[in-house]
Amino acid sequence: MSRKITVGAALALALLLVAASIPLTMIHAQKQQNKLIPDLPALIGRFNALDEIKRKVDDNFYAEPAWDVVNAAMVRGYIEGLGDAESRYLSEEEYKNYAQRLRGEASELGILLKYDPDVLGLVIDQVKAGSTAAVSGLRPEDHIIKAESGGKALSITEEVLPNESTKAIDTFYAETAVAADTSSIAITITYKRGGVSQQPVNIMLGSAASTITAYMMDAWAQPGEASEKTVGYIKIHQFFKNTADQIETAVKDLSRQDAVSYILDVRGCREGNLESVCKAIDLFAYVSRDSDAMVTVHYRDKTTRPIPSTSKNIMSYTTGGFVVVLTDGRTSGVAELFAHDLRAFNPGKVYLVGEPTKGINTVQEPFPLNSVGGAALLTVGTVVPYGVPASGYATWNEKGVQPNTPTEAEANAGIIYLIKGAEQQRIRAVSVLHELAELKSKSNTQP
Repeated sequence: MSRKITVGAALALALLLVAASIPLTMIHAQKQQNKLIPDLPALIGRFNALDEIKRKVDDNFYAEPAWDVVNAAMVRGYIEGLGDAESRYLSEEEYKNYAQRLRGEASELGILLKYDPDVLGLVIDQVKAGSTAAVSGLRPEDHIIKAESGGKALSITEEVLPNESTKAIDTFYAETAVAADTSSIAITITYKRGGVSQQPVNIMLGSAASTITAYMMDAWAQPGEASEKTVGYIKIHQFFKNTADQIETAVKDLSRQDAVSYILDVRGCREGNLESVCKAIDLFAYVSRDSDAMVTVHYRDKTTRPIPSTSKNIMSYTTGGFVVVLTDGRTSGVAELFAHDLRAFNPGKVYLVGEPTKGINTVQEPFPLNSVGGAALLTVGTVVPYGVPASGYATWNEKGVQPNTPTEAEANAGIIYLIKGAEQQRIRAVSVLHELAELKSKSNTQP
């Protein structure tokens, strides 16, 4: 027996079926979307705050925002919110300078200043090897009394009050950096040497950044001791693309000046990238097996990238001597890796003197941002140096790279490696080289 329903009832039933299908379809669609985009609800939730503040600004802020500035600040805040001090946002200008510096192309004078109370003024502390200042003949301890750029006098003066010395040095660096931005500009330096006025020198600002300072040091540090120069000193300021070549040239040059042992100073060094520091490490690496890597990078997705050595090994220039690497709490990142690997590759030949390093065991890479310009400099992995087992890669540098711990024989000979104070560390480094040589000599003569 058939039953008939009214047209109205049929229409109502159809609408009911349609209404019932909508939520079912939405549920199915959401499930499909969740499969395509994992954690979709959590992902949407992350941007609720941005959406909320944008609506508040649109509805209530009294003026039209400068959206390019807002977007850049938003990106900067996002990266800061990651809680990683090594990751940061680089503006377009910062990114340009960053890339230029890593290539070793930053124009500079190549001198570092310090305050000298004996002359009540600023003197040269270090002259970077190969810099335009070095070529001009400037030397450490030269007293800078005047500087000009483009016919305009810079603010440096012959006499500086002690409480104004830090500001005067910072101002000099800032003013010469501005001058360096002008192509082929020269800075005229007027100075005294040993209290005697010298002819002013014109320093043309080149395009190659000098990343090291190198010279011969006295072999003995204490008053009354002989001042034979057999120690080569190399201060490494940064690890840029040209740093390894500069270190190699400096070692060979110091060797020709009869250097027997070397001090490699990475105190305060933190700037550079992984590729550049690996080139520098490779100068001192000796790898007996092809499977040994100078460095292995561990990434978030559990993949690894080993960086092998080609073993250029300029350690042969330490003719019977030793190498001391000076470190402190400001030695960070790539410089820590350098200090660790030099000692690990050359046990009994390379020693660390000073203080524990900062403890940064990660590597950063820049990622250009088309939407706001500039780049995001992000930590992408953990670096694991030579000799550290895979099981300990995550924490190998948690407390920094430590100075050497004396062996029983070294302790009996009074050799210490952990010491604070910049000048005390330098003196101790020279003493350690002497003490190690004496200890080696005694052990060789014992029956």
